[in-house]
Amino acid sequence: MGMSRITRHPQYYLHDGSVSFHARLLFVEGTVFRVHKYFFERESEYFREGFRTAGPQGDGQSDKAAFRLDDVKISEFERLLWVFYNPQYRYDEKPMDHWITILDLATRWKFPGVRDLAVRQLQKLDMKPVERIVTYDKYNLDKSLCLPAYILLCKQPSRSVEDGKRLGMPTVLKINEAREYAQRFAAEQGCRSPTSADAEDEELVEILKDVFSLS
Repeated sequence: MGMSRITRHPQYYLHDGSVSFHARLLFVEGTVFRVHKYFFERESEYFREGFRTAGPQGDGQSDKAAFRLDDVKISEFERLLWVFYNPQYRYDEKPMDHWITILDLATRWKFPGVRDLAVRQLQKLDMKPVERIVTYDKYNLDKSLCLPAYILLCKQPSRSVEDGKRLGMPTVLKINEAREYAQRFAAEQGCRSPTSADAEDEELVEILKDVFSLS
């Protein structure tokens, strides 16, 4: 790998590091990171296998043999490294997009512990219900984590066409089904002009668990 167009990362090029990574997006000039291999071998099946099969020309033992990270932005890799090198472990101060990036890389590169951390942090953040459902569906997360978001959508009198497109037809149909069950339940409880918003949250939880086949 020619190094003439490569620069060392100002923060994550550590002189006591044990593995070099070359991060680049398509054919854009790249940046070399040098960090501790221990985190990647301990946490990631993807990297354990990658280091084993890379060969001497790309095993990360030197900058010239840096392990290639194609199609990843420098800023994205920085966010993943921040998880390991955050000096004060202040995870709660980062915004939603930060944790979604970490979730994306942790999923792509098989960091189960980091993935779980990202999910825990997203659970603490205030996300719009559609945003949470779409994000969690994309990364195949436990649908039961979206129950509060499903409840909010069930109680809304309507939703935008754009939200419907983002949710996808299967989810929209299930939410509509839950709304109908909730409206029927409210009518059985004596509401004269029942809507799904009249159903108690506890009842909506049970309805949604049934509709989405959640345990």
